[in-house]
Order: sequence, then structure tokens, then C-alpha cells
Amino acid sequence: MKKVIFLALVFTLTSCAVTVKTYQKPNQSFTDFETWCWLEGCEVTYQGPDYLYDQKVVDEIANAIAFNMYEKGYQQGDDQSDLMVNFFMVIEEDSAEVRELYDGTYQGEREWLTMLYPEYQKFLKGSLVIDVIDRENSELVWRSNAVKYMELNPIYDKKEIWNGVAKAMKKLPDKE
Repeated sequence: MKKVIFLALVFTLTSCAVTVKTYQKPNQSFTDFETWCWLEGCEVTYQGPDYLYDQKVVDEIANAIAFNMYEKGYQQGDDQSDLMVNFFMVIEEDSAEVRELYDGTYQGEREWLTMLYPEYQKFLKGSLVIDVIDRENSELVWRSNAVKYMELNPIYDKKEIWNGVAKAMKKLPDKE
């Protein structure tokens, strides 16, 4: 019996896994940081591809980040805050070859056609990057890059956004 395997797609699209990589400035203490504000004049700004701009999604991401900052012990302040926070999205279209495994039984021309003319499944690779900057020194002190593979026409929902942001911010140090 043939099994259809979408290389890299099975893991990504069916599990909807979010992969997160974080950076923290070496030996950075978060002891003195108490307040935070958005980078651009304490206003949320969208940075990402124009064709995916959706104010509801941007607002939801911003609310989820603000909530996580509060949960970590940081208070939202003004443009003189200790930390400046920014986020942006990067979306890339990618594809993976659809492979069929041969189980030893003849299934007809389809197998040969697939071998000669492979099929590809297209998908999106989306990244949400969250930066935390020390306002006084204008230095990046923490960054999170959360990556998720999505269908070409993703449908966003609030729960998914909040879970993704929570995963992205999990390693941000709590207010010490």
C-alpha cells in the first residue's frame, strides 16, 4: 500500500508546531528594568508584508505581548521606560516535494509519473520576532524568533496567537 509523505510538511502543518529560538545579551541582568513601552513612540506599529496586514491580528499580537510582559513583572510605561519592545513578522512561501513510498506492488502509471514529474505542496513559513531593547544603552538585550509553518491562506484565531506569543516569550527573564 502506498503512503503519501509530505517531507517537512507532515511535521509542520499537521502538528502546527511553533519553533522558538531566543537570544539574550550575555551577562545581562534584568534587575533594574521595571517598565517598558513600544519602540515607536509607545505606539504599536506593524512591520511585515503588506499583503498580510490585518489590524485585528496586529492588535492581538500586541495585546498578547503586553500581557506576557505584565506576567513577567514589567509595567507598561511611557517613552522614558527602561525597555523598548518591538515585534515584526516575516512570511516566506516555501514548498516541499510530495513523495510516495513504494511497497513492492505495482500500482500502475501513477508511480512512474510521480517519479518523473514530482508534485510539490506549497506552504508559508512565518516568523514572529520580538525584540526587547535597553532604552538607556540602545542595545538589544533579548530577542525571540518564533517560526511556524502554515497553509497558504492561514486563518488566524485568538487562541493560536496567544499561545504562539506565550511560547515566544517563555524564556524572557522575569523581573528580578
